[in-house]
Amino acid sequence: MKRGICCLLSLLLLSSISSYGQKYPKRKILKDLKTLPGFENAFIGFTLYDPSKEKTIAAHYADKYMTPASTTKLFTYQAGVQNLPERLPALEYYTSGDSLIFWSTGYPLTLHPDHPDSTVIDFLSQTKKKLYYWSRPIEDDRFGPGWGWDDYNAYYGAEKSLFPIYGNSVQVIIDNAKKKFITSPTYDLLKFTENDSTDTRSRISRNEFLNEYEIKYKALTASDTLTIDTLVRPFKYSDGLFIDLLSNAAGKEIKQIDKLTRPERFETLAGVRADSLYKWMLQPSDNLFAEQILLMISGASSDTLSSKSTLSRLKEPNIILREEQLQGSELIWRDGSGLSRYNMFSPDELIQLLSSSDEASILPLLPQGGVSGSLEDWYGPYVYAKTGTLSNNHSLAGYIKTEKGKTLIFVIMANHYTAPTAVIRNSIGVILEKIKQAY
Repeated sequence: MKRGICCLLSLLLLSSISSYGQKYPKRKILKDLKTLPGFENAFIGFTLYDPSKEKTIAAHYADKYMTPASTTKLFTYQAGVQNLPERLPALEYYTSGDSLIFWSTGYPLTLHPDHPDSTVIDFLSQTKKKLYYWSRPIEDDRFGPGWGWDDYNAYYGAEKSLFPIYGNSVQVIIDNAKKKFITSPTYDLLKFTENDSTDTRSRISRNEFLNEYEIKYKALTASDTLTIDTLVRPFKYSDGLFIDLLSNAAGKEIKQIDKLTRPERFETLAGVRADSLYKWMLQPSDNLFAEQILLMISGASSDTLSSKSTLSRLKEPNIILREEQLQGSELIWRDGSGLSRYNMFSPDELIQLLSSSDEASILPLLPQGGVSGSLEDWYGPYVYAKTGTLSNNHSLAGYIKTEKGKTLIFVIMANHYTAPTAVIRNSIGVILEKIKQAY
């Protein structure tokens, strides 16, 4: 009798093991990747990976290179974790007699409108020494390689720079009923004019190479209950503009030094914790933060801030990804944010990156389905992942917690689709829900 019970239990155990994922096996996943709405005419890359077993459950075009968009920020996050201290350097300085000479580290949070940080302002305003700013060398242009030329007027297109201030943007609160507006920062050389005509929504346009803005008010209708809009537009960065804004905020005169040899000994002013910046980069997908992380990494070992030099080193084997996974080729990685269409990653490269990341550290920083960041309106709370979207390209890479208590890693990359992105997101949601229930 006991022998029969043992045999029965063994059969049940074997049955449960063999039925792992049988509700949604590989063949059904691959079918959905070809037939769900929006996927029919798209190029879809996919990998589902079980890190506890170090096993790929399902894969489709997993080794093919695709446009990653903002999932690139996952690589930037890992670069920051490997190369930046727990407390970020807000600026570097030394004193000589009655003078304090300081320079940039690439730190992007000074007076940022979404995450205001007054570390630099408090430090400069409290010193009794004369202030001198050294404009250290920077190799980067305002935009990265492969960015859209017209990003200058988009909220997400703030310029890379030596020393970002106010997020390198101006915030404009527009009262469409009273036809009035206020700006932050307020500065005479940020010039605003009002267009006499109205539009279906509030608009601000900027001259590409000048800090001259035109505001167009929204034409209100009887059904409009909200009459105030808040818009953010990048400004054209320059050392002169930066010094004026910093001087105004600190209440101190600041003079510029063009030539200086960085001394061997200097002091570092500590800013916010690095994981705070990573969270603010990953959840709302902040492009400026991502780009400045690469610049900060280069500034730790060189006088010159250079994304190119940072990426050249990070793309070497065994730095971000293991050599054998790259199959002898280097990462096709051109910027920190993913705005560049020159970036190309395969699903398997993203899987390897995520599987080598510390899960306990990265999960709280990622957007969570239905809860936070770029996933606040999408999917369930069992999804922790980074989105990436450019025209006709959408990707999602991260972790999924299943009903059986497992944490799986997934990457899905939809390139060159013609359907609305919302349709692609919905189809991704169908696959994720099935994975959650089956595994």
